[in-house]
Amino acid sequence: MEKAGTTSGAAGKRASADGFRLDINALRALSVIAVVGFHFQIPGFAGGFVGVDVFLVITGYLMTTKVLNDLRLGRFSPWTFWMMRMRRIYPALAVLTIASVIVGWFVTLPAEYLKHLLQALSALTFFSNFAFKSDSGYFAMAAQTKPLLHTWSLSLEWQFYFFMPLIVGLVWRLALRAKSGINAVVVALQVFAALSLAWCLWASQHDATGSSFFSLQARAWEPLAGGLIAAAEIRRRSEGVKTSWLEQPIIALAGWALVAACTIYPLPEARWPGVLTILPILGASMIVAARQGTGEGGLLALSPIQRIGDWSYSIYLWHWPIWVFALGWLAVRGYDVGSAQKIVMVLASLALGALSYRYVEQPVRMQRDFWTPRALLTASGVSFAVFAGFVSLAFLNHGFPGRLPDYLLPAELARRTNTPRDECFRNANSTKKATEIYCSFGSASAAARPSAILWGDSFANQYLDPISSAALANSIHGLIATQSGCRAFVDDAARHASDQRPCRQFNRSTLDFVMAQAEPSIVVLGSIWGTAAEVSVLVDRLLSAGKTVVFIMPLLHIGFDLPQRWIENQIRAGKAIDEWKVEASPGLTMSTFRGELAGVLDRHRDNPHLLTVDPLSVVCEHGYCYLVRNGQANFRDTAHISNVNASQYAGLFDAAFKAALRAGTEAEKKKD
Repeated sequence: MEKAGTTSGAAGKRASADGFRLDINALRALSVIAVVGFHFQIPGFAGGFVGVDVFLVITGYLMTTKVLNDLRLGRFSPWTFWMMRMRRIYPALAVLTIASVIVGWFVTLPAEYLKHLLQALSALTFFSNFAFKSDSGYFAMAAQTKPLLHTWSLSLEWQFYFFMPLIVGLVWRLALRAKSGINAVVVALQVFAALSLAWCLWASQHDATGSSFFSLQARAWEPLAGGLIAAAEIRRRSEGVKTSWLEQPIIALAGWALVAACTIYPLPEARWPGVLTILPILGASMIVAARQGTGEGGLLALSPIQRIGDWSYSIYLWHWPIWVFALGWLAVRGYDVGSAQKIVMVLASLALGALSYRYVEQPVRMQRDFWTPRALLTASGVSFAVFAGFVSLAFLNHGFPGRLPDYLLPAELARRTNTPRDECFRNANSTKKATEIYCSFGSASAAARPSAILWGDSFANQYLDPISSAALANSIHGLIATQSGCRAFVDDAARHASDQRPCRQFNRSTLDFVMAQAEPSIVVLGSIWGTAAEVSVLVDRLLSAGKTVVFIMPLLHIGFDLPQRWIENQIRAGKAIDEWKVEASPGLTMSTFRGELAGVLDRHRDNPHLLTVDPLSVVCEHGYCYLVRNGQANFRDTAHISNVNASQYAGLFDAAFKAALRAGTEAEKKKD
């Protein structure tokens, strides 16, 4: 999010060797337009998220240029550099952050508000990429509920600002004794960029959680690409070479075309950054290196383009909170998000961006006699201390629940409950907080008693509380083998080639564990099932090994965030809605798929070792399904059951475990 120079606007500026560049300002304009278009879901911007990557190239180029020039002139100071960056970034960020907290006071539920406040603190301390990385799991709040989510990129940039000048300054001073400072810097930047790119490519293939999206280690090569261009230019000029073969219109044109194509084409977000990230970085680097379109009479110098480039940082700051809060406002009132609404949001982003640039960014940057480093640090420190005090007060008061009607709190309670025994629930990389291989539930382990294992994904783990209660009542010791986004299956190289490697390995190891010994003899299977054929292979394998299978049938596919819709309906009604039932339609109950599952399971209908648990019988009756009953939500999102009402399924599992024990007893009698 960097300005392509240090002056106040684009008009009347000409490009010098290290002066204001109209082409970079235009590239910033394209980048912020791409990001806004993507976030606002405007057609033609399917890959607009690459705008952030382009910004990183720009910031790497400009800041490396600044550091190297100061080193050449013998005036480099890390403190001066950091204060320059703070003057540029912090005031507008602070205003936006406080504004979002004020708006959130009126529209955000207590628990969400506390999360918002913590995210605001992380944004103001430039650690929000770490905060959002830790909040990016399977059950994390949706992006549309995080008004400051976009600040992760600012935190990542600031971390680059911290480390880059220190490393470049150190390398320069060490190598200066050999009169090869710039050459050493080029080599150092190449090494760090290569290491970062290698890590990025490895993580994109092996990190199933996608946490590298927020990581400086996986993205440092992006600003370093710009930094290498800056270092090469400075080295070339120091050697008396004025121009490079890259400084040609065809190079710039190809770069613009590549960035535009990446913006339009629906690039996959799932493995970003990754190998495809090289494309927008290459395009941006070509534009920066070509140094074309810097004249005042060209297309890139048009006032609208340059104005958006000037305002781009503030536009970026404001557009995402506008989108988040507008979505909530429209949803509560039952409005769709159409073209008219998106146009209004785009105009609001432009307007607030322009105002922020004019009345926040520029005064702090230009009025240096008033906004001295000491004044800036004092104002920032006092403001942060006051805000931190407010956050502390908010936590002491549990998010100030009195701000909103009491009847909304049950919906929030349903939404905020995490998956049971979260420390035992493996993430997509198959790692968990608990140290033991399989956590336990139910009664204590006993040699003479059968044991069970719960195997599957979050749709198995959601029943852990009622399963634990039923296991304890029947003196059954249980083990937990559940992993995020990983349904239970018998791994097959051809059939499951597209599944994540950690998931395949998890299923292989779990199956090996179950099959290698007599216990656990009871296998409880729950998942968001793939196909009936896949289920058939798994059930057949377990039954053939003498295991008792407790198969959990799928529940409902709601298709919308139930607690959020419940909140919206109650706000519109102006009162509590204690009961909400809907018709048990085929789509809601997934009747076709349930029929397919019943068909493959029916082959074992005479086998007492196959037991079916159907939770649909608990929430649906007489042709209707209860989404809310007795003032409590039955679901915490689009499909997972709410922990608040999980106990209502305990009877189903108690009956299943009793039947499993009887089947085991009968089998033992037959052996005797």
